[in-house]
Amino acid sequence: VDRDGRFVSQRELPRLALIRPTLRSDDMVLRAPGMLALHVALDRAESELRVRVWNDWVPAWDMGALAAQWCSDFAGRALRLVRFDPEQQRLADMKWTGGVAAETAFSDGFPLLVASAASLADFNARLAARGTPAVTMQRFRPNLVLSGLQSWDEDHVDELVLQTDEGPV
Repeated sequence: VDRDGRFVSQRELPRLALIRPTLRSDDMVLRAPGMLALHVALDRAESELRVRVWNDWVPAWDMGALAAQWCSDFAGRALRLVRFDPEQQRLADMKWTGGVAAETAFSDGFPLLVASAASLADFNARLAARGTPAVTMQRFRPNLVLSGLQSWDEDHVDELVLQTDEGPV
């Protein structure tokens, strides 16, 4: 977030797309070009604050001065790294969820962004036909990439069920 507690996204600072997080059992490691790795403990936070994500004011946890300095140095402007308060609830806009109360956190609006490998291939074929270079899946920032579908079928999926060896999750 910026100095005013307003979220900052890759739309505003495309350089943020270069940060590579790795979640481990007790910390998150952030890596970025030209930066030393930052280890952020998941069980500690420095202070409580309220941040703004679009039109929502949301309770959050500030992850400390070191994390803020790392983010600021990399982004080239003053930022703070914050964590969603797991005791709170933020819902996606129901006009887009078909009336389902879908919990989200700091994401733009939805807890999952789904894309398919077939759609990316189709999109890249269209780009190639125009003489434009291909893009990677990272360009779309999905949380979940599906395979085995026809292009754009993910636009018509109403429900996803995750299966483990023990059964549906």
